[in-house]
Amino acid sequence: MEANLRTRAHELGRMRGIPEAVVDEVLRHLRPSIQLCPFIDDNEVRPAAMAGGLPRLPEGMEWPDSDHPHLATIDCAALPRDVLDIDLPQDGHLLVFSDFDRFDAPVLLYIPAGTETTEREPRVVDEDWPIHAPEPLYPVVARYLDNADWSDIPGAVEFAEHIPSGERNMNEFIEDLRRFTDDSAGFTRIRLGGHSRYFQNPPEDDGLTHFLTVFADPFDQALDLAFAGTREDIAARRYEKLGCYWEAV
Repeated sequence: MEANLRTRAHELGRMRGIPEAVVDEVLRHLRPSIQLCPFIDDNEVRPAAMAGGLPRLPEGMEWPDSDHPHLATIDCAALPRDVLDIDLPQDGHLLVFSDFDRFDAPVLLYIPAGTETTEREPRVVDEDWPIHAPEPLYPVVARYLDNADWSDIPGAVEFAEHIPSGERNMNEFIEDLRRFTDDSAGFTRIRLGGHSRYFQNPPEDDGLTHFLTVFADPFDQALDLAFAGTREDIAARRYEKLGCYWEAV
């Protein structure tokens, strides 16, 4: 784990009176993620995705599923390597289409590297199926806390039960750590890996793994869109088998 993350986490723990052993236990529950953001401080990093704009589709493939708007194309070869704990393609492109309607299933496509593609216009363009303005996105590696916070971390539970202000201190420490580990969340357009943001019936409760979230705000929508599934389906690129989840912003 990154030294600066561990150091900062222990600094936050000391501020809240959290024992070092409990801090280390919490850190083991962090899950790595790649945030895709419209700008970052590192000029050496190249874009890894394009939000909006027109997609490139294989010859003969129609714009999928009733012309849902194209939300993003992710260049898998431009993503940081050996970061996530899920299996991503090493190359090729992931395309996401949706109108953010929870009753209208989104589409997640994988286009293998080397496939001949052309930029494709939708058959319909109106206020319900717009062409979103293109925006390059840059990768930022972050770590993400489980929405279950500390309730399933034995050391944290024991600390909270035996210290008069333990529960409040743990809640404050977890919130501090969330802000530090997910500090790009306000700018993030897409997140790969990490945990889902759902506090009611999260897919993790069903043994599924969060794969990808598209945040709604940049598209002037009210529901974030996420995909989750089994690790086996994710590794085998059976993205059509992933479940989609919606969460109010």
